[in-house]
Amino acid sequence: MFQTFTGSSRKVRNVNLSGQKPKNPFTGSSSWTPAVEAAGASKTVAHAQAERLQRQQERSRLKAAQCIQRVWRGHRVRRVLRSSRRQTIDQLYAATGLVDPGQRAAEAAPLVLGVYQSSNAEDQQRLCWLARDLLQSRFSAFAQGAIEPPRLSKLARIVVSGLCQLDPNIAPPQVKILLAAIVEITTARPQAVQPVLGEYYSVLGRYCRILGPTSELASSVRSAVCAPLTAENAPDSFIQTAYGEFATSFLTQPDISLFESDVGSFGANVDVDRLSVSLDARRIETSGSQADLMWLLAHFIVLQKTRRQLALHSHSLRVLYSLLSVLSNQIREAFPASDLKPSSAASEIEEGVQPMLPPYVSSHLASLTDKDEITGVLEKFTSERGATSSSELEDVGLLAGYILILIYCFPAHGDEIRMRLYLADIPTAQGPLPAIKFFWNALSRTSIFSRIASDADAALSILRQRPSSDANSPWHREWRTILLFLELYVFILRLTDDDDFFSVLKVPMSIEDSGSRLRSSGLNLQELKRFTLFLKHLGFTLYYNAADLLTAAPDPPTTLNAATESSARFKSAAGNSRVGGAPSLALTAGVGLDALRSMVTTATRMLYERDSRRPFLPQNHWLMTAKLNMDEFLTAVVLEEQRQREQGEPEDDDEDDGQDAEELPTGLPSAGSRLSRQAQLARNSVLQKRAARDNLRALSGPRLEILRNMPFVIPFDVRVQIFRQFVHLDKHWRRGGNIDPDRWRLWVLNQHGGPFEPSPSAANILGKHQAQIQRGRVFRDALESFWDLKEGLKEPIQITFVDEFGMTEAGIDGGGVTKEFLTSVTTEAFAPERRLFVANSKNAYYPNPSDMDQLKHYLREAHVAEGSEEWTEAIVYRLREYEFLGRIIGKCMYEGILIDIVFAGFFLLKWASPAGAPDTYRANINDLRELDEELYQGMLRLKNYPGDVRDLSLDFTITDQISRPSEPVRTVTRNLVPDGENVAVTNENRLHYIIRVAHHRLVVQPYAQTRAFLRGLGTIIDPAWLSMFNQSELQRLVGGDSSEIDVEDMRRHTVYSGAYSIGDDGQEHPTVRLFWEVMHGLEDRERRDVLKYVTSTPRAPLLGFAQLSPPFSIRDGGLDQDRLPSASTCVNLLKLPQYTSAAVLKRKLLYAVTSGAGFDLS
Repeated sequence: MFQTFTGSSRKVRNVNLSGQKPKNPFTGSSSWTPAVEAAGASKTVAHAQAERLQRQQERSRLKAAQCIQRVWRGHRVRRVLRSSRRQTIDQLYAATGLVDPGQRAAEAAPLVLGVYQSSNAEDQQRLCWLARDLLQSRFSAFAQGAIEPPRLSKLARIVVSGLCQLDPNIAPPQVKILLAAIVEITTARPQAVQPVLGEYYSVLGRYCRILGPTSELASSVRSAVCAPLTAENAPDSFIQTAYGEFATSFLTQPDISLFESDVGSFGANVDVDRLSVSLDARRIETSGSQADLMWLLAHFIVLQKTRRQLALHSHSLRVLYSLLSVLSNQIREAFPASDLKPSSAASEIEEGVQPMLPPYVSSHLASLTDKDEITGVLEKFTSERGATSSSELEDVGLLAGYILILIYCFPAHGDEIRMRLYLADIPTAQGPLPAIKFFWNALSRTSIFSRIASDADAALSILRQRPSSDANSPWHREWRTILLFLELYVFILRLTDDDDFFSVLKVPMSIEDSGSRLRSSGLNLQELKRFTLFLKHLGFTLYYNAADLLTAAPDPPTTLNAATESSARFKSAAGNSRVGGAPSLALTAGVGLDALRSMVTTATRMLYERDSRRPFLPQNHWLMTAKLNMDEFLTAVVLEEQRQREQGEPEDDDEDDGQDAEELPTGLPSAGSRLSRQAQLARNSVLQKRAARDNLRALSGPRLEILRNMPFVIPFDVRVQIFRQFVHLDKHWRRGGNIDPDRWRLWVLNQHGGPFEPSPSAANILGKHQAQIQRGRVFRDALESFWDLKEGLKEPIQITFVDEFGMTEAGIDGGGVTKEFLTSVTTEAFAPERRLFVANSKNAYYPNPSDMDQLKHYLREAHVAEGSEEWTEAIVYRLREYEFLGRIIGKCMYEGILIDIVFAGFFLLKWASPAGAPDTYRANINDLRELDEELYQGMLRLKNYPGDVRDLSLDFTITDQISRPSEPVRTVTRNLVPDGENVAVTNENRLHYIIRVAHHRLVVQPYAQTRAFLRGLGTIIDPAWLSMFNQSELQRLVGGDSSEIDVEDMRRHTVYSGAYSIGDDGQEHPTVRLFWEVMHGLEDRERRDVLKYVTSTPRAPLLGFAQLSPPFSIRDGGLDQDRLPSASTCVNLLKLPQYTSAAVLKRKLLYAVTSGAGFDLS
C-alpha cells in the first residue's frame, strides 16, 4: 500500500515521455548506464523539436502560398481595372468635336490619379492631356469642387514624378505642359506642393544643368524655380520650406548653367534674406557633401551680389560664415599661400596639376576678397547694427568671424583683406571710426578682455569654460572680436613707424586732427598698458598651462553652427596636429590653441621689441615674477631642458642643405605663383610635424616654452644664468662630463685605447680639433680646417699660429690662443674687403644683401655657364663662408668669449628663428630704417604724400644693384608682386607697396646669406636658447654689457701673478692699489678703452667679471718706470710695470691704451 496525505491508497500513475522503456537497476541487468539513458532522452527531445519545426514550416508555406495567391489576384484585378480606366481615359480624349476642357478634366482627373505609373510612357501622355485640360480650364474642376482639393496634392506629386522621368531635350512639349501645371498648382494651393518640394527642386536643377540659355523651356523652368518662392498668400512655413529646399536641393547642384547664365532673372525673384534665414535655421552640414556645399556657397554668393542689398543682415553673414567654416580646409587648399620666385613674377602651375575647384566656384569664392566686396560688407552690415550694446557686440563678433575665416581660407590675400579693413571707416553714433578703433572699442567692452587684463589667473578659467554646444555663444563671439583685432593690430604695427606710434601715446587723434590714418588708428598709453597686460596674462597662460588646455576634451558639437568646428583644425601657417589624440580648442575655423598662441605671441613680441628700442611702458611692466619663484624656476627649467634632451627630439624635416644656392622664402603673405598639389602636401606635412613637436614641448616643458616665446616675463639676469646653464649642460652631455679641455682630450684617449696606446680613431678625433693657422689668412685656414667638424666645433680646439714666414709662434693654448683665434677670425671676416657683411650708418653689421647677386654677376662676366658645376661650386662655397662664420659666432657665445662686433637690430631679430623657419621674422618699416636711412625716409614721404601717388609713376617693382662697389653700376629690376610692372602704386595700395619693399630688402634679398649664417649659428647654439632674448639683449650676450663698468666688481674678480700675487697677509701690491685708484678716477669711456686694450672688447660680461673667460689678470711688467704697460688679449692679461706714482701710472696707461701699442701674444 502506498500511504499518501490524501487518504488514497492508489498508486500514482507514472507518465514517461522519454520514449524509453523503464528499467529497474535492481533487477537482473548486470550494468546500469545513466549516460546512455540521458543521451536517449536528449535524442527524443531533439526529435520532437524537429517534428514541431517541420509542422511550423508547412504552415508557413501554406500561408505564403495563400498570400501570393491573394496578391496575385489583387494585382490581376488592379491591372484589369487600370487597363479599363486607361481605355476610358483614351476614349475621353479620343472624342472629336467641341469638348469642355473643364468637364473632361473633372472626369479624367480621378482616373488619371488612380492609374498613373511614372514608368509607363503612355501614362505620361495621359498626364499631359489632363494637365492641358486643367490649364485651359484654369483648374476649374478643383475650384468648383468637382474634384476634392486633397487630390490636388496627389496631382502635384505625380506631376513632379512625371517631370523626373522626362528628358527635356527629347520631350520638350510634355515638359512645358507639366511645368506650367505645377506652377499653377503652386500658385493656387502652395501647400499641395510642400511635401514634394525637395524632389521638385532636384528635377529643376537637373533641367538647368541639361538645358542651355537659348532653350525654349528656359522661361518655363525659370517660372517653375521662382513659383514656390513668390507664392502669394502662402503661409510662412511654406515659404521657409520652399527656400530651404531651393537651397539644399537646387543650389547645391553643380553646373546648373541655365541658372548661372541668367542669374539676374532668377535672382530678381529670390529674397536673399529669406534664403539666409532658412539656411541659418537648418543644419548646413546635413545639406549634402562637401562638393554640394561648395556649389551652394558659390550660388549663394552670386545671388547676394545680384540683389545688391542695402543692408547685409546678420543671417546672410552668418550663412556665409558657416559655409566658409565648414569648407575652410578645402578652400584653403584650393587657394594656397603664394610662392614668389626670384627669376619671374609670372605664375607657373605645374603641368598635370588639376584645379581643386571648378572654375565657376573658384572665381566666385575669390570674389569675396575683392576690394569692393569687403568694403561693401562693412558698409552694408553696419547699417543694420542693433541699438543695444549686447546686440552690437553680437554683430561685431559675427563680422569678426567672417573676416577671420576669409583670412584663413585665402592666405594669399591675407594682407589685402587686412588692408581693406584698415582703410575702412565704420559708421557709429559718434561718427565714422577707423576699423581698428571700432574693433578696439568692441574688444574693450568684452568680458573676456576685461577679466584677463585685470587678473592674471582669469585666462585659464575662461578658456576652460568654453561652451561645446554652440559656436555662436557669447564666448565664441568675444574671442572672434579679440582675434580679429589682433590680426589688424599686428598688421598696423608692421606699417607704423616710431613717429606715428609715439605721437598718439598721450592724446588719441582723429583722422582730421592727425592727418594720418595710422595715427588715428593708434592706441594711447593707457590703452596700450591695458592691452599689453591682456596679452601678457593670456600668453603666459597659453604656454604655462598648455597641458591643461590640450587635454581638456570638449563635447562633440550638436547644433548647426557648432558643426562648423568640425573643420576647425587650428593651424600655424598651413596645418596643425593634436597630441595624443587630445582635441583642439577651436575658437573659430582655422584658429585654435596653436594659432591663438602664435597671434598673441606675435603681437606681444612686436610691442615688446618697440618698448625695448624706445621705452614707453613702466619699468618691469613685462615681468611676471609674482607667478614664478625665480630660484625654483631656474632649477626647473634646466631639468626640463635635460629631460627633453634625454627624450630626444626629431630634427627639423625642412632643413635641406642641398638647396641653399637657389632657395628663397616661401609662404609670402601676398600674391605669387601657386604651389603644386604635391608641394602643398609636402609643406603641410612639415608644418604638421612641427606643430606636433611644439605641442609635445608645451606638454613636457611649460617653463621652457615660456622662455622660448615670452622670455620678457623673466628678469634678464635670470635668463642669462639659464643660458649659461644650458651651455654647461650641453658641454657636460657632449664631453662625457669632462668640461675642462685637457680632461676631455684624456677622456677621448681613454675611450679609444688609452693615452699610451691610442687607437687611430682617437688620433683622428683629436686631429680634427687641431689646426695650424697662418696670420693674414686666418678665416680661410679656419674654414678649411674646421668645416667638417660641424657640431664638433663645440668641443675644445687647439690652435697653433704660423707667421707670414711660416714660423710657428710660441704659445701653449690654455684657452687664450683659442680666444685670440676666434677674435681674429671675426675681425678678418667682418673686414670690408671680404664683403660678407656690410655696416649701416651706425656701424652695425648685417649680411651683405647684394652679395649673391654680385657673385652671380661676376660669374656671368667670367662666362661661367649658369647651373654648371663651376657655378654651383662658387655659390655653395660662398654660402659655406656665411655658415662657418655663423658657427664661429656661436662658438664665441658657447665659450663665453666676447667680441667687439655690433649687429643690426633687424638681423639679431632673426637669430631666434631656426634656419628652416624664416617666417617667424616679419619685416616692418622701422627695421628698414636700420638698413637704409635714405630708403626709410623715402618710404615715409610716400606714406605721407598728400597728393595723388599715381603722379609719382611708381609700380610694384624694385631695383637691385648686382655690380660690385668698384665696378660700373649695374642693376636688375624685380617684381614685388606678380606682374608688378603693370601694377601702379596708388593712394590705396601704397602701404602694401611699402610692406613689399621692406619685405624684399629685409627678407627676400638677403635670404640665402642669412639662412646660411643662421644654420651655422644654430649648429652651435640652439635657436631656442637665443629666443630668450630680444635684439638688444642678444647684442649684450655677444659683446658684453654696455652699462657703466663696475670697477669694484672688476677688482674682486681679478687674478694677480708674478710680483703682484697676493701674499699671506692678503694685501695688494702698492702698484696694484695705485692701478685701482687710477681706474676709479677714470671716466667710463677711458675705463672701456682700458678694458678693450686688455680683453679686446670694451664691454663687461653680462653677469659681471666673474663670467669673464679667461679672467682679467694683472702681472708685473718690470721695474722700468719709463716702460709702457702691455697686454695679451688672448688671456686677458695686463702686464703692468711697478710704477710708484699714480700720475705716472695713469699717464703711461692712457698713452698705451690710446696708441694701441703693446699688443702681443705671450
